[in-house]
Amino acid sequence: MSKLILALSLLICSYCSEAQNCKVLMRNIDKIYKGDCKRGKADGKGLAEGIDTYSGTFKKGLPDGQGTYTWKNGNVYEGEWKKGMMDGQGQLTKSDGSLQIGYWKKNKYLGLYEHPFKLLDKSTNVSSFNLNQEEGKSNAIRFYLNEDQKVVQNPLANVVVHHGNYTNIISTSSYVELQNVSFPFKSKVYFGSNYIEFEIFNSGMWAVHTNITNIKGLNSN
Repeated sequence: MSKLILALSLLICSYCSEAQNCKVLMRNIDKIYKGDCKRGKADGKGLAEGIDTYSGTFKKGLPDGQGTYTWKNGNVYEGEWKKGMMDGQGQLTKSDGSLQIGYWKKNKYLGLYEHPFKLLDKSTNVSSFNLNQEEGKSNAIRFYLNEDQKVVQNPLANVVVHHGNYTNIISTSSYVELQNVSFPFKSKVYFGSNYIEFEIFNSGMWAVHTNITNIKGLNSN
């Protein structure tokens, strides 16, 4: 009986020691941890506390999977995590009561949609076009044009709107800009006989770069 009690005591002590030494590898929540552990690191369901608090699933010492993170300023994020970062679908409730719902990628808020835009169609001579979201508070779309590997100065664009709206269009030596755009925005844009078609779901400042390569005898339509 005494041997059995001793074995149980050693097992309990071993478990307690492992729980106490279970590390959370994320600053601000690494002071106290209660939960599942694997190889000395938080792994599975658990609660981690420090300056901030996180409750949810862990993997190799970091929030990973579904979880709720509460900052000391009162902001609360509920949603998906990956390698200690907000990554996936979630909801951020700020201390002032405002709400952000949608998708995150490596702690960066993408917007309501996981994929913020779609490239729908292009004419034959358009070798490529791409969309990039740039830093800026205004809701605008800028069109840049390259033709035969040269930057087109004072580009001209004929914008046909299928969904959404804008209040003003301006032309500069470098680009054509749609201002005060309402999103989602779907459009077909003509550069002479060539065109591109796209849809943007998330608001913000967007740059559309189009490359045209003229090939003899190739119909652009």
